[in-house]
This record gives sequence, C-alpha cells and structure tokens, in this order.
Amino acid sequence: MTLKLPSRQSRFGRRMLWILFLCVVTPGILLGYLSLRRVDAKLRDDALRRMRHQTHEVALSIHNGLGFLEEKGLFLAALIDSSAGPAGLEWLSKNRLVLGVSSFRRGVGPETLYGKPCPPPPTDSGSLAHLAAGKGLLYLDRGAGGTFRGFIACAMRGTPPDREMLLVEVNLEYIWEEVRDAIPPLSEAVILSPDGEILFATGAAPPGLLERIGQIRGKTHLGEFEWEKPDPLLVFHAMVFLKPSLHSEPWTVAVFQPRSASFGAVGRFTRILFLVSLLVVFSAALFAIVQVRRNVAPLELLEEGTRRISGGDFESRIEIGSGDEFEELAQSFNGMADRLGREFRVQEALGKTVQAILGETDRERIVRALLDNVASVVPCDCAALSLLETDGTENVADTRIRGESSAGREESACLTMHLRQDEIDRLKSAKTSVAAEPDREFREYLSHWPLPRPETFLLSPLVSHGELTGVLLLGHRKACVPGGNVLVRLRQIADQTAIALSRARLVDELNENDLGTLQAFSRAVDTNSPWTAGHSQRVTALAMEIGRELGLPAREIDVLHRGGLLHDIGKLGIPPAILDKPGKLTEEEFAVIRRHPSSGAEILRPIPSLGKIIPIVEQHHERFDGSGYPVGLAGEAISLNARIVAVADVADALSTDRPYRPGWPQEKVLSYLLENSGRQFDPSAAAAFLRVAERADNGSPAVFQV
Repeated sequence: MTLKLPSRQSRFGRRMLWILFLCVVTPGILLGYLSLRRVDAKLRDDALRRMRHQTHEVALSIHNGLGFLEEKGLFLAALIDSSAGPAGLEWLSKNRLVLGVSSFRRGVGPETLYGKPCPPPPTDSGSLAHLAAGKGLLYLDRGAGGTFRGFIACAMRGTPPDREMLLVEVNLEYIWEEVRDAIPPLSEAVILSPDGEILFATGAAPPGLLERIGQIRGKTHLGEFEWEKPDPLLVFHAMVFLKPSLHSEPWTVAVFQPRSASFGAVGRFTRILFLVSLLVVFSAALFAIVQVRRNVAPLELLEEGTRRISGGDFESRIEIGSGDEFEELAQSFNGMADRLGREFRVQEALGKTVQAILGETDRERIVRALLDNVASVVPCDCAALSLLETDGTENVADTRIRGESSAGREESACLTMHLRQDEIDRLKSAKTSVAAEPDREFREYLSHWPLPRPETFLLSPLVSHGELTGVLLLGHRKACVPGGNVLVRLRQIADQTAIALSRARLVDELNENDLGTLQAFSRAVDTNSPWTAGHSQRVTALAMEIGRELGLPAREIDVLHRGGLLHDIGKLGIPPAILDKPGKLTEEEFAVIRRHPSSGAEILRPIPSLGKIIPIVEQHHERFDGSGYPVGLAGEAISLNARIVAVADVADALSTDRPYRPGWPQEKVLSYLLENSGRQFDPSAAAAFLRVAERADNGSPAVFQV
C-alpha cells in the first residue's frame, strides 16, 4: 500500500492550519492567565504580609498602652497606701489617663475616692492570686450609654487583696489613640472584647464581617480571609493575649482594607499582557501557515506508515516529494520496511522449521520436516541431508536430496556419499556454515552428487557430542556469495536438527531396551565428559542409601535406582565443549546447561514405564528455597525422590574432580551440605545423608568417591 502526500487544498491541510493556530492561541491565553494568577497571588501575599505587620503593630500598641495604664494603677495603690489615705487625689483631674479611683474592702464594697464610682472586680481565686503577685487586674464594664469602661484593680501594699484593693478607671481613649497611629491609610481596624463586642473601630465594618470574625477566632488565634460583601475586602485578624500580664481574656484585633487598594497594578499588567500576547499570537500564526504543509503532513504520513508496519503490513510504502529531508526520510523508511518484511518472513519461517524439527522424535519425520521447510528460510534450488555412518574403513553418508529439476518439477533422491577424514575435520572445525564450489572444495564428497551439479554449495555440519553426525547441504545452480546472516541461520537449523536427531536416536534406544539397559544409558551420559565418569552410578548408590535411611519402601528405592541412573540424561544434548570447559561459562552456555533437566524430562516423557522417574530428572536441580531451576519449585512442591537425588548429586559432584576445580575433601562436602540444609537441600534428606556418612568407615565408596 502506498501513502501519498495530500494536496495543499485538502481539508486535512486546512484543518491542520486551524489546529496549529488554536495550539498557538491557547498556550498564549493560558500563559497570560497563569501570569495574572501569579501576579494576583503575589500581590495578595504582599498585602496580607503588610496587614499581618499592621495587626502586630496594633496588638503591640494595645499591650504597651495597657501596660502603661497598669503602672499608673500600681503607682496610685502604692501612693494611697503610703499616705495612709486618699487625701490629695484632686490632682488627678489634671491627668486625663485616670477617670476614677475607688477602694474595695471585703464586707464593705467599693468606696469612691475620686471621680466616678468603680464597679467591683472579679474575686475568684485566680484573680486574687494574680493580684497577690503584685500585678494589675484588667476588667471591663459596659456603661449606661453602651460604651465600655476599663478598670484596673491593684492590691494595696501590705494588705491581702481579698481584704482590700484599689480600683482605678482608666481612660481607654489613650489606647485607641495609639491604635489610630498604628493604622496606615486605606486600612481600617476593629478591636473586639473577649465576648466579641466592639471595643473600638476606626470605621464602620461591613454587615456580617464581625460575625464572620467571631466564628473564626474560636478556631484559630490568627488568620486571614477575603470578604466579598458589599465590596471585596482583605481581612487579617489576631488575638491579643492579656492573661499573663492583666489576667484578662484575649481581645481580638481585625485589620481590613479594600481589595482594590492592593490589586490596582493588576489592571495595568493585564492591558500590557494582552497587547504582548496578541503580537505573539499573530507572529506565531504567520509562521504556522508557512510551515504546516512542510512539517505536519509528512510527519503524519510517517506516523501512519509506522503504525501499519507495527501491525504487520510490511508492504506499506510512503511517497513524499518535498525535496528535503522528509523525502530522504521516506526513502529510508521504505528501505527499512523492505528489510523488516524480509527478516520477519525469514524469522517466521525459521521458527516454523525449528518447531517442525523439534516437534518430531522419529528420524524419518525429522528429515522430511527439514527438507520440506529449509528452503523457506534459506532460498536454494535443492537441499540435502547426509547422515554419517562410520563402518570402520570408510565414512559413509546416507543422503536424502530434495529439489527442483531444470523443468521445474520437484524431485527426490537417495544415494550414498563418502567423506574423507580431512573433509570431516574441516566441517567439525567450522564455526558457521561453509560455502564451497564442487570443483575446489569437498571434491570427493560432492563428486557423488547427481548431474547437473549446482555451481555453489552451502554445507552446515551436524555435530553431536563433538562428532560429525551429518551434513546439511543447500545447492544453488548459479554461483553466489552468501551473506554472513545466511550462513548463521543455516547453522542454527543444522544445530537444531542435530539435537533433534540425537534425541530421536535416544528415544529409539530407550524404546528398544528394558530396565537392564538403564545402566548402559547412565554410562553413556557419564562418558559424555571424562570428568563425570561413574557419576550416575555413584549418585544412584548414594540416593538409595539416603532413601533407606529415611525408611522408604522398596518400590520407592527402585524408583531412586532408575532415576539416579538417568538423572543427567538431558546432558546428552549439551556439547562437550560446554561440559568440559575449564573456565567460567558464558550466560548462553549456562542457559544450555540449565535446560538439561527439562531436556532430560522431555526425552523420557514418551516412555510410560519411566513416568515415575521424570520428576527426579526434571527437578533434581530445584532448590528447597525455590531458587533452583528449571521451574523454581520450593519445599514439598519438589518430589521427595528429586530432593534425595539432589543431595546425592551435589555430594558426588563436589567430591570429584571437574575441569574447573579439584574435588573437595569429605569434611568440606559435609560442611557444605550442613550449611545449605533448608536452603538448597531438604533438611530431612541432608540429615539422612550426614548420618549415612557418619556411619561409613573413612569415607566408604558407597558414600564418597574422591
């Protein structure tokens, strides 16, 4: 499918212009809105900060004024006491701070000494204790006209306050003057009594504002809020705590000012921002009109093409004639689509081929599946599989050929071919497949090919256990130089074929033998590497000893016997180069090793009579704590027989020499088993082995073979 660039007059192009225009306008409006919000928030924070400072100044003025008046009251109490009477108080008429003086005696009541009579003060225990400490006591009284009068009670020197005290009416106007001086222009203040009544206000408060302050002040001692009716106001309120100094409940100070007084600059900023935003939007719109067709439309095509390829449509192509980098990108995209399509088809065919090969356990079916599918992975004119059989004097290769004749008909043939020893050595040492011309290389081997012979052959060896077991051949009628990836893919198919044939041979042998052949199989497994000779027999003996120690019945001992012999049968598919490697295995090599339990189980699964030993083969590398392989089973989810064989397997492996380390002494092996009991090993199986080892005389061969 080909995607072409839309014309400039298409509805898609016009729609994209509008979208781009909106995408420019919307951010501009959003930026302006966010900027206004930030300026508004900044101005509001600054205004509240100033009002907080103003409220603090007002509270400080109240404290200072009341403190000064308290000093006057204490002075009068000391003066009257020292003069032994109220004589001479007429001079207070010249002092506007004191409006009246009365004495208060227990059982007598207030006695006016000067000015207006003073009402009695609170006489609770807290108030009397405060007076006894030599401090003044502030209390309020609403007068006949509804205005509040302020009084300070003081203890007379040398007389307990519960017997006699001096009451002084102070002029609160002195404090209100201090408050007026602390309030800047455009701001108003109101002072509330502990009961929420207005003590003083610089101006009229809006209806409902005082009720709102009264609701809030019971929850917090200071705070701010906005009042919207009738005009927006910013309000800050705080409590003036008088308890420590004058034993009075706190007063409340509220300072408020019109919101417009703080936000006048926002209007000017809004007008400037609008003009700047309009200019930016206009410039961006012009640029968008010029660039939209050159940028957006090609990108849309590339996105659509990518989506189609990700959905498996590798025939999708893009045509862009813009003459710039977008056209070059479209050409690169089309080339990438071609390569991806070819690679996807090859990988799909490779997967099907490998699946078809590994899905069979019969030799003839494996050969048929290989020859039917290999040409879909590596294109060729003919394919053949030679299976090598050495008769002692000659290396005979039974060869099956599949291909097309010059007339286009599919033909098959079976013939016998021969390989010289140098040709076998060349194939065994090859890292990948080998490209050869029949007149130059492998002349003896390829001379048996029926005429007309292909110009070029690709040979891929089938190696099992380090020995050449066959050759996969692909023929090309015309001379060619195959790429490296072709040779690698062909070798992958050959390796999987070698594994499948090796497994098929093993299954055939197992089907033909009874229980007496298990010993031979165990020896075949051990001889795969010179380092594991006798390993299966020793593991079997140890496992049976552990089973007897655990009191298992005879039928389970027999299962241990069979399973111990074949527990490593999956290693038949592992190349000796990995098994005998003296150094550390690579991740890929270790992954091959980790597959051998599963491979061994798969080998035995078609044999019903060996079904009971499959858990041993498949689980003997599982760990008791669940960190083993291939599945990660833990605890009793692992077969008991597999847990027993796991102990015996590790004990023998550690005590014998391996290419990567010498065998461990008996004491070190026993220590390892003890340390890993409950983690790698079943504690009961490990304990049983330790008891068996303890009874052995100096490491009996039934227990250790070092």
